[in-house]
Amino acid sequence: MLAQFILTLREGLEAALIIAIVAAYLRKIGKSALHKYLWLGSALAVVASAILSIIFWIFYGFAESFAGLWFEASAMFTATAVLTYMIFWMAGNARRMKSALQEKVDVAISSGQLFGISAVAFSSVLREGVETILFLSAAAVISFIETVVGAALGLFAAAAVAVFLIRGTVKLDWRKFFLYTSVLLLLFASGITMHGTKVLQELGVLPPIIEHVYDMSLMLPEDGLLGSILHVFIGYHDMPSLLILLVQITYLVVFGAYIRRVYKPAVRPMQTSISTPPK
Repeated sequence: MLAQFILTLREGLEAALIIAIVAAYLRKIGKSALHKYLWLGSALAVVASAILSIIFWIFYGFAESFAGLWFEASAMFTATAVLTYMIFWMAGNARRMKSALQEKVDVAISSGQLFGISAVAFSSVLREGVETILFLSAAAVISFIETVVGAALGLFAAAAVAVFLIRGTVKLDWRKFFLYTSVLLLLFASGITMHGTKVLQELGVLPPIIEHVYDMSLMLPEDGLLGSILHVFIGYHDMPSLLILLVQITYLVVFGAYIRRVYKPAVRPMQTSISTPPK
C-alpha cells in the first residue's frame, strides 16, 4: 500500500507542479484570463487517462488469460523500464522544467494559438496518467487490494496538496521531494523487477542458480502482514533464489548510484587567498 501511495502521490504532484508553474506564470504576465485554457487541457488529460485505463485493463485481462505468465513478466519489465525512465527524466529535467514551460506558454501567446496552453497541460498531465496506469497495473498483479487502497489515498493526498500549490499558498522543497520519492520508487521498481525475474524463472527461461539462498518462511512469512507489505514494496521473498537477489542488488547499485550522483549537493570551490610576500 505504501508503494502505491507514494507512486500516485508523486505522479499527482508532478502534474500539479506543472499546472502550478503555468498558472503562476500566467498571473505574473497579466494573462490570468487564459487560465481557462490551462484547466481545459488538464481536464481533457484526466478524462483521457481514465479512458486509457479502462482500455488498458480490458486488454490486460484479455492478454493475461491467453498469455498467462509470459504477459505478466512482460508487464513487470515494461513497468520497471518506464518507472526508471521517469525517475531519470525528472532528475535530469527538474531544474529546466520551469523555464521550458514558460517558453512554451510564451510561444503559444505570441503566435495567437492559445490552445497551445491547453496542449502543454494536456500532454504533461496525460504523461503522468499513463505512467501511473502502467505502474499500478504491475502492482495490482502482486496485490490488487493494496494497490486500489494505496492509489486512492495517494490521489486524494495529491489532490489536496495540489489545490494549495496552484493557489501558491504552499511551497515545497521539490529537490528533496524528488530525491526521497526517487529512492523509494527505486526500491519499488527493484521489487517489480524481482517479480518479473521470478516469473521467467518459473517459466524455465532463467536458471535460479541457487534455488533458496535462505529460508525466512517461519520468521517472516511472505504471506504474513509485514511480509506481504515488504513483498509489494521491495519484492521481498521468504525463500528467494540467488538469481532474483542478484537482479535486485544489481538494479539498486547501478541506478541508485545514478540518483546519488544527480542529487548530490554541488560542492562550492573553496576560495583561497594568495598573500603577497613581503618585500
